[in-house]
Amino acid sequence: MRRIIELKAAGHSVSGIARTLDLSRNTVKKYLRNPAFPQPKARPKKGSKLGLYTPYLTGRIEQGVLSAVVLFREVQERGYTGQYTVVKDFVRPFRRTQVSASRVTVRFETDPGQQAQVDFGRYSYLNLEGQTRSIWAFVMVLGWSRALYVEFIRKADTASFIRCHLNAF
Repeated sequence: MRRIIELKAAGHSVSGIARTLDLSRNTVKKYLRNPAFPQPKARPKKGSKLGLYTPYLTGRIEQGVLSAVVLFREVQERGYTGQYTVVKDFVRPFRRTQVSASRVTVRFETDPGQQAQVDFGRYSYLNLEGQTRSIWAFVMVLGWSRALYVEFIRKADTASFIRCHLNAF
């Protein structure tokens, strides 16, 4: 826009300015008539499909339901036709305040002999030649005593998984 005004002040015609700047003559005339920067027009706010269901959602959140999947299913049953991500975005601020309010770790307690949790993990190391190698680790943790069993293995396949269970027991 500044360039249009500079060219006009230098004596160029509207058509000449339009050719020089590769613009329409009407665009050049518009900016010469009103040299102020154009302001965006205010747009009316669109209503959300979720708007009808926000009282229900806030009531359920106050009851302690913070799972967006559960809330999405419930509002769908009530006629909501929108997307899951809209519900997820609605629930997110409530989840943050809930989590930050209580930063307490709750231990999952079991009776002796009731459960053990197992998993594989992959670990990398440098050998004596400076090469990076990796090895698998089988880990079993008993639920009640938190006793830990670790076994390093070369392959994480079904046969190794069963053998590691037997060795752990």
